[in-house]
Amino acid sequence: MTKDNQQNSTVGAKTQQTAANYLLEFEKVSFYDGASELTATDEELNSRYAKGEIRIVTEQARYPLAGILGMLKEEIEGDNGEKELRYKLDPEYQRRHRWSDERKSRLIESFLMNVPVPPVFLYERDLARFEVMDGRQRLTALNDFYDDKFALTGLQHWLELNGRKYSELPSKIRDGIDRRYISSIILLKETASCEEQAAMLKKIVFERLNSGGVKLANQETRNAVYNGPLNKLCLELSANDKFRQMWGIPLDPKPEEKDADEEVDETLDEPTKTGTNMFEKMEDVELVLRFFAYRRIGEFKAGLNKITEFLDRFIVLGNKFPPDGLVEYRLMFEATVDFLWEVLGNEAFTVLSPSRKRPTRIVYDSLMFVANSPDVVLHRVNLIKNKAVLRRELQAMYKKNQELFFGRRTNFKHTQDRNRCMNEAFAAAIAKTKQ
Repeated sequence: MTKDNQQNSTVGAKTQQTAANYLLEFEKVSFYDGASELTATDEELNSRYAKGEIRIVTEQARYPLAGILGMLKEEIEGDNGEKELRYKLDPEYQRRHRWSDERKSRLIESFLMNVPVPPVFLYERDLARFEVMDGRQRLTALNDFYDDKFALTGLQHWLELNGRKYSELPSKIRDGIDRRYISSIILLKETASCEEQAAMLKKIVFERLNSGGVKLANQETRNAVYNGPLNKLCLELSANDKFRQMWGIPLDPKPEEKDADEEVDETLDEPTKTGTNMFEKMEDVELVLRFFAYRRIGEFKAGLNKITEFLDRFIVLGNKFPPDGLVEYRLMFEATVDFLWEVLGNEAFTVLSPSRKRPTRIVYDSLMFVANSPDVVLHRVNLIKNKAVLRRELQAMYKKNQELFFGRRTNFKHTQDRNRCMNEAFAAAIAKTKQ
């Protein structure tokens, strides 16, 4: 090993050790990195299958369209004695973007023409109580149609019906639609023996179900199956005004009315999508989660090559953190965002170059990590007073390490090298601004 390699190895080890020291007490719990592969004999595998260890229990149902409005308004008595809806149409995990009246109208036209419509997918959260896992847009469209909340528009084969609401349709056409059904697949409560297994099986469904041809983004899936205290905190913090401005997300985002059906690109050197698209796919929520999870990146030897797996594991862990720990997380995130806004403004997550003005995750991860480190926190006030110095140090560092901050560098060593370079830039700025 050369002298330079030995030095880099030593610095990398120190970076990991320092990162471990940054952890708060409630964070110091096991975080398995999954490096080893599981093995089993054929006999063990056959036994496991026979026991139905991982097997989803479902049933199918058909609902007449004419009864959808009443079905979605049906109330039953909850465990606390208060009334609740039997069918929870809008659980927290549902998508942020919504259908336009034109898209809703085309669904109605499909039923009128008897074109096959994909089934909705329900989850039995408790006995005879359901959440809509997939198909909320279809059920909402039907509910609004029968409730006379919109007039048909943009029809392609029944143009003569454009401008009419349900109550204004000719009687035979109303009857024709009313006799149609929408199918459902219900994931039954007895599928899982415990809450953790239920979450795992729901995740399998979300990842493999493709009822509408629109793939759920990673955070949409995560929001569905791991919707605990940490996930809710990430949802709240994603609305931070300064954070949204630094990512180019509108402060009051209006979800687009078309489907955002492209896959999420996990490469970190790609510029971010438009702010509205990020909002629709909940990528802003995922970025907040990344900030907290990245504090444990030293324990995940795959680095960011398996970022989805890394975030999934962390949120399972984080949802069990104590309430006072999540209070610390909130303060930590807000203080770090406030600091970076003061020193770098809406260019914070860019490489501070006129030719590269878009924020990237590759900058975000290491910048937020180091800006929140104890060594930097102590000097935040002075760095704000001398923000031009910090900006110059960061610009010089980005330019010197273009291969780390401009290319596809996502393995474990790359994450540690970026943390080291970012730390050195802050240290240089602190040294030059000490009073």
